[in-house]
Amino acid sequence: MAALGPTPFWSLLLLLAGGGCAARWAGEGTNRHLRTIFLGRCQEYLELLSLEQRDKNCTAIWEAFSVVLDKDPCSVLPSDYDLFINLSRHSIPRDKSLFWENNHLLVTSYSENARRLMPLCDVLYGRVGDFLSWCRQKNASGLDYESCPTAADCENNPVDSYWKRASIQYSRDSSGVIYVMLNGSDPNGAYPVKGFFADYEIPFLQKDKITRIEVWVMHDIGRPNVESCGEGTVKILENRLKDMGFQFSCINDYLPVKLLACVDHSSHPDCALNS
Repeated sequence: MAALGPTPFWSLLLLLAGGGCAARWAGEGTNRHLRTIFLGRCQEYLELLSLEQRDKNCTAIWEAFSVVLDKDPCSVLPSDYDLFINLSRHSIPRDKSLFWENNHLLVTSYSENARRLMPLCDVLYGRVGDFLSWCRQKNASGLDYESCPTAADCENNPVDSYWKRASIQYSRDSSGVIYVMLNGSDPNGAYPVKGFFADYEIPFLQKDKITRIEVWVMHDIGRPNVESCGEGTVKILENRLKDMGFQFSCINDYLPVKLLACVDHSSHPDCALNS
């Protein structure tokens, strides 16, 4: 007699165990056409660099980056991106560094493709991975297009480790006046005391290269002012910078940035200009 096949119940369990009905990880899966997007961004960015800095090999940079795609998605360390960083690294103009927390889109709008300021997402090694996700499958070769781990799943995931390593390098290469844009409407506070800026950027700032730090606490149009300069977590940041010996200042709703935010909310009372 031929063996009976598995019952529907056991089939369902096997399917769930294999991840067929639900994403394994909390994050988005690998972007389709990841390599094409990466190489396109790299080549486009080289046109923004000075002639003497354009001697970058985008294919070599991709190959250095892609070594993490062969690793277990919870075993990728920041150091795995060392060669990638070394191949893609370039100078950051003095007085042009912009650090931030919880206002990504406002930062990229204000930086205007590195023409105004140059946040991490506007340097080459940040641009190629901005807003992207990537990881290998958990127990197989090939990319996982369904889901990728976040910090909620495991610390040493590909995307977080990438931004940790990139943040460290960005901080080390920043000089002159340093700008920091925080979100004073974030319900958890403007300055995350545990976050990329706190843990992977501030500790790596080179004090002898920095003249002062200027913090902008921006408030979302139409949302509550949870914190401002001298309050809550912003005060914690100010005390930390003071203890580290930095000259710093803090500005609430830095006007050029606020005017940009008001473009989409021109009739809101928060955007009314004094006569």
